[in-house]
Amino acid sequence: MLPSEFLLSYASFNTDNKPFVECQVDGKIERHELFEQNLSLEFDFSVKYCTGWVDFENRCSQICPDHATVDEKYENCLKCRNKTGFNPAFYNVKDGEISKQQIERNLQPHFVYLAYFSDETIKVGISFAGRGIARLLEQGARAVLILGEFSSANIARNYEEKISKMPDFCENVKANVKLKLLEQDFVFSKAEKALLNARKKIETAQKVVFEKQDPIDLNKFYAKNGEIPSGEILEIQNCLQNQNGETLIFSGILKAQVGYILLAEQQGEIISIPLKKFTGRKIRISSKIIELNLPERQASLFDF
Repeated sequence: MLPSEFLLSYASFNTDNKPFVECQVDGKIERHELFEQNLSLEFDFSVKYCTGWVDFENRCSQICPDHATVDEKYENCLKCRNKTGFNPAFYNVKDGEISKQQIERNLQPHFVYLAYFSDETIKVGISFAGRGIARLLEQGARAVLILGEFSSANIARNYEEKISKMPDFCENVKANVKLKLLEQDFVFSKAEKALLNARKKIETAQKVVFEKQDPIDLNKFYAKNGEIPSGEILEIQNCLQNQNGETLIFSGILKAQVGYILLAEQQGEIISIPLKKFTGRKIRISSKIIELNLPERQASLFDF
């Protein structure tokens, strides 16, 4: 059962590839699934708290011992960042500045993947093999093709860097682009063809042969029925704020969690909110749906 008030520390996918939000409540960490629930989430912007640190050895989250507050641009206080010791851009850090935790993680198997968002947007990346496809689900890709698993992060990064320099691939996809692409119809067979063609193109250009793995349909993990709502998505940024602009309310029937993006039905429309933007915030939650002042939907020729 969801607590009535909590600190949002994380949103991800478990070992069964089911989405969850990680909540800090009364000194404990809880994980909850939100699918198909009537929800109203009230985000408090007045203070941003440290979300804690990650114990990579035991693969678990820990609450910040100081319950510290942090600046807007950070998710963790300096003490917790140092305790975690993880930097996803480790390849830009000087050897003497890489933490012991990072070095140990880098020596473990990592794989190189192609994440499909659309035919024109295919991202190349690497992920720690021990996490399965959780990292790919966190990014909200619609499909993925794992090119190969390698003995270390450094070897995987070498392939990632070479592929990212090719004209048809990118290393990052902005949140607003991901949201816009969610409005497009998704057909797995089309994504599958694009990913297999991309692998051929890479193999030819890089003179390498990767494992012949099949593309994976990620779309089915984001919603309880396996289908993400289609059509225009309204992004909720300023609904029912108080006079001080310190609270934001997101309310509706929760339909999907696509990476960090929540999608809900409100007044016959699909609305969204990027959860990652609100980690470190305290949230009040209720099962009563509040009618929001929605932004106007862009008119379509089919509306007339």
